[in-house]
Amino acid sequence: MGGEDLKTAAAWAKDLGVPEKKLKDALKTAGIEPDAKKGVCAYYSKVSAERVKKTLK
Repeated sequence: MGGEDLKTAAAWAKDLGVPEKKLKDALKTAGIEPDAKKGVCAYYSKVSAERVKKTLK
């Protein structure tokens, strides 16, 4: 995994220019599990975020 870019759904929403709630709902609907977890925070890779973004259009 190494230098993989992991961010929270909120951070990805901001980076991708989509509403945070829409992205979080899409992740849940798509059944995409977080790539990493630290406590209660879920972190997703760019691949996961991009995959979900495609479903938002």
